[in-house]
Parts: sequence; C-alpha cells; structure tokens
Amino acid sequence: MRFARFLSVLLFIAIFAISPALRAQEAAEPVPVYVDKLEREYKFYPGGKIGISIASPGSLKIIGWNRGSVRMEAEIKVYSLSDEKARALLEKSPVRVRYTNSASTIQVTETPELRGLLEVNLTVHVPAARTDLAAQIKKGDFVIDTVNGWVEATLAEGNINVTAIDGYFSGKTMNGSILANLSGNRWSGQGFTAVTQKGDIELILPEKYSAVLQLDTGDGKITVDFPAQEVEGELIPIEAVVRKKAQQLRVRVGAGGAPMRLGTQSGDVSFRSAD
Repeated sequence: MRFARFLSVLLFIAIFAISPALRAQEAAEPVPVYVDKLEREYKFYPGGKIGISIASPGSLKIIGWNRGSVRMEAEIKVYSLSDEKARALLEKSPVRVRYTNSASTIQVTETPELRGLLEVNLTVHVPAARTDLAAQIKKGDFVIDTVNGWVEATLAEGNINVTAIDGYFSGKTMNGSILANLSGNRWSGQGFTAVTQKGDIELILPEKYSAVLQLDTGDGKITVDFPAQEVEGELIPIEAVVRKKAQQLRVRVGAGGAPMRLGTQSGDVSFRSAD
C-alpha cells in the first residue's frame, strides 16, 4: 500500500511538471496563415492623381519608376483560418482598383467576417515624375521612394519612411516614428511637413543641402550631427533651444530654400548628415 501511494504521488508530480511544458509547446505552435497574391498593371500618365485607402491592418509602399503605368502588387494574409475557409471568404477580394489614364483609386476594405484576421500589404509602382498621391492607412507603415508630386499620407498607427522625394509632402501619424532621408542639393517644391503624436524623428540630409528647417519635440530631446553653418562670415554650430520639456530647432542650412517642418509631441528628434 505504501509503495502504491508513493507511485501515485510520483505520477501526480510528473503530470504537473509536464503540463507547463506542454502548455508552452502548444503556445509556441505557429498560427496558420493563408497568403494570396493580386497584381494589376494599367496605363497611367504623369500628372495624374492616385487615392489609396487601407481599412484593414497593412502597409503601403510607393516606388517611383520611369514608366507611364501603375503596377499594384497586393499580399493578402488571413490568419487563424483553414486554407479552405480563407479562400471562401476571399472570393470577393478586399482589394478594389478603379482607374482611368489620369485618375485611380485603390481601396482595401475589411469585411466583418475577416475583422481582426486580415492583413493586406500593398506595393505600388507609379510614374516618378508628377504623380499626386493621397493615402490613408488604418494600421501599418507608409514608405515612399523616388516620387515627385503632391503627396499626402495620414496614418492612424504606423511609421513613415521617406526617401529621395520632392514636390510637396505632408505626412501625419498618431503613433509611429518618422524617417526622412533626402538627397540632392535642396528640396525642389513647395515644402515638406511630417508630424507624429508619439514617436521619434530622424532627418538625414547631405552636407551641401539647402533648406529652412523647423524641428520640434514637446517631450524629448533634439540631437544634431551636422556641420556648423556660416552666418555673416562666422561658423555657428547648430543647437536646439530648450524650454522645459520641449525643444526647438530653427536653422537655415546652406543657402536656405523651401521650409521643412518635422515635429513630435512625445519623442526624440535626430538631425544628421548623410555624408
């Protein structure tokens, strides 16, 4: 009897010792993901306007190219469902495209059956010269590279990444960081504005760049790694003005030029040279 009780105790201990490991193994099992692809290309002349809205979680990447057309590539992901059920729910695609030669809309909707299970990531190639864009994203990053035009991007949540663009740019995110990595000698266009409620900002410019900069943080610090600028024959280091928790930087670099405004309510700002 004593031996039987001893075995029972050992079995009881073993079960409780193994259970956490089994639970951890179950938790580590990958969530099933169904992936579908959609591609569309159509003629589109420089000077046209494209409106893009993504109501489901998902990112948007805009790339300028030297063609008179738009190419949209969509990666559609459905989580936590079997392939059969995901395919059935995607019979009506969440991606809708309408276009003429000078105007286009790309819309990503989220049906009630897929709420919380759907992710759509878009890559859109557009004419690099004189393409206007208006983008709205619910939850995801916005990336734009090598585009000249009138660009407006509004994000509820997500990061903004801007590379080698000019014209007019306005980017706003409620929760996300901003990276602006610009090239050339100056901002060629009407101006550049990028703001975030909560997130860090990084501005990278060539040393010979010309612009009028306005950098702000309501609760953070501004760091500068950029050459001193000549003012009335004297080299003056670029320094931020500190006012309690807030910091501001107002400076003309190079020969000045178009205004560039970047600000965050809560986050740090970094301004540095690309060279």
